[in-house]
Amino acid sequence: MAVPTTTGGSGINSQPMRGSSSRALRTDRIFRSGTLVAAGTAPVLIAAIGIALFVAAKRSILLNGLGFFLGEKWKPNPPTAMMHVGNIFGVLPFVYGTLLTSLIALALAVPIGVGGAIFLAEIAPRKLSTPLSFFVEMLAAVPSIVYGYWGLSYLCPILVGVEHWLTTNFGHIPFFATTIGTGTGQDFFAAGLVLTLMILPFITAVSRDVLQTVPVSQREAALGLGATRWEAIRTVVLRYASSGIIGAVMLGLGRALGETMAVTMVIGGSVTIGHLKNLASFSIFRSGYTMTSLLMDQYPSPNSSLHAAALTQVALTLFLITVVVNAIARGLVWLTAMKAGGGSDNSVRLKLLVSSSLKNGFLACIVVVFLFQAASDIKHHGAAGLFGGAEVVFMLAIALWVISRILTNSRWQPQWRRFASAMGIAACAFCTLIAVGALIGLLTYVVQHGLPALNAGFFHKPDPDNPDSGGMLHAVVGTAELVFMAALIGIPTGILGGIYLSEFGNDRVGFVIRFFTDLLNGVPSIVLGIFAYAIIVVTTTAYQGVAGGVALAIMMIPTVMRTTEELMRLVPDSLREGSLGLGATNARTVWKVVLPSARGGVLTGALLAVARVSGETAPLIMVGCSSNLFHLDPRHALASLPVTIYVLRNAPSNLAIQQSWSAALVLVALVLIASLLARLISSRGIGATRTG
Repeated sequence: MAVPTTTGGSGINSQPMRGSSSRALRTDRIFRSGTLVAAGTAPVLIAAIGIALFVAAKRSILLNGLGFFLGEKWKPNPPTAMMHVGNIFGVLPFVYGTLLTSLIALALAVPIGVGGAIFLAEIAPRKLSTPLSFFVEMLAAVPSIVYGYWGLSYLCPILVGVEHWLTTNFGHIPFFATTIGTGTGQDFFAAGLVLTLMILPFITAVSRDVLQTVPVSQREAALGLGATRWEAIRTVVLRYASSGIIGAVMLGLGRALGETMAVTMVIGGSVTIGHLKNLASFSIFRSGYTMTSLLMDQYPSPNSSLHAAALTQVALTLFLITVVVNAIARGLVWLTAMKAGGGSDNSVRLKLLVSSSLKNGFLACIVVVFLFQAASDIKHHGAAGLFGGAEVVFMLAIALWVISRILTNSRWQPQWRRFASAMGIAACAFCTLIAVGALIGLLTYVVQHGLPALNAGFFHKPDPDNPDSGGMLHAVVGTAELVFMAALIGIPTGILGGIYLSEFGNDRVGFVIRFFTDLLNGVPSIVLGIFAYAIIVVTTTAYQGVAGGVALAIMMIPTVMRTTEELMRLVPDSLREGSLGLGATNARTVWKVVLPSARGGVLTGALLAVARVSGETAPLIMVGCSSNLFHLDPRHALASLPVTIYVLRNAPSNLAIQQSWSAALVLVALVLIASLLARLISSRGIGATRTG
């Protein structure tokens, strides 16, 4: 199979060497080797993470065997005289919780995200599409700890009433049933809703990019045959881009599987799994655990070394699942990006098979659920059960389908097609408004609750003797120090790696590195925190601040590397050729010509990486980087805004609650400003590069 390569500038690896001196040749070899080493950190880190987690979990792996993956009980306490049963570790309930919350998120985010992508790529004019795309993408910039805090304070209380209505009207469906532990608002459903907002910008952005790769000739051919705009989108554009959209969904799934903080704060926290003997146990209104929330709750303070090994095995399982999911997603996106009409005949057939299977499977699930609901309603209410909420909705859908079939073959066909096209376009516009409205609503809530306590006292040092009178200066400074340490490692490594991928990476080595870089970008942050804990904190018995900086640096590397590569590829080859023609070496051409021309892209990657890691919480908690004291020694635990928000979320003091919201406001402001600057610099840099 042909190796997919990134389109754009061809780099300088195909250019002949200029200059005959051995010194120049040696300089170019050293330069290329140095960039290769930096780029090679991605596959090395993927391998190192897997090995480190395996070594730390080896005791649990050998002791528990397959029972670890099939067991439903989790009793981490060692046996005692009073309790003879202990040290039982079964991960199945946490895998169940992870998959259930992720599926809820996909069920809601996929139609909204794909609909929004269609509107942004196919319908909205450029002047409207650009700002709307920015607002949707800003959802991805909001830190997960802020999503979780908003969900805990605002969403969960609302869900109590919503869930009561759903159980009243659709309670015979197992997913909406009332059972022990339901009705609290902190459950799988709440976690799924929060995850929906978090993965929505990823699905929308990637789907939009995939739709934009569809050749204009495909649209023009459909329109030329008399199709309406919506018919051209539905029957031609979506079919062409089907595998890429599925890849976007898989990327969203990978993000949902690895999300930690937001899920931990709203899922409730109880060992829960569904059983066929009790269908109500499948209710999404039960509290539970995911693999990430289990790690967040128990990894910082395990009961024994065996408990710690079992938790590390959970992290290893999560790591392998997310790597596989992200690998599949990248392959599907590349399948759509292939040339020659979307790929070979086999790839086209594969696209149609995958898309049709998913569509038919989804429809079959809806029919089965409806039949189950109808049977239960008739059993409990007799003939009146046929007019329940689910039955009415289903009958309206059937009636609409019948009307559509009748009008399609009547003299009203032109009017009906125009009406259907208008309704499809309106639905896509509504999906975009949902995403934009979610961002506006979230930011409004954070500002309303965080602004009152954002005063001069907020930036004072904490007072250990009177915590209620202290400020958050330690968290602000600690966040800056952690990000600075991460930037010292992650930004230079990412820039050098991006140079290699752009200038020398159009071969199989570059493809492999690029693939593993994308995989590293999808590794859950909590797994990176456990990795940093295993290689730094365990070996040094200290250095929590350094470990936190290293974990954040690993997260920065793929972002900087891929952004640098893409922007450097936009530099015209004529600039490279002119420099080489004047006798400059490859190294000098890159440093003096190509890199300065792409400086906007380099700065963009750095700012995006800073924005991403500034709001990270899970890796810092995993390495024990949490403090309520003001100090600058990176060998010990440092304070940070995200961790402070998590610690104070349930504080009894009103001042502490207000300051936690102020910390959330400051954190969101910093992240959004960095993301906005990155977007502005990127747009100017792209324009300058193309005109250069």
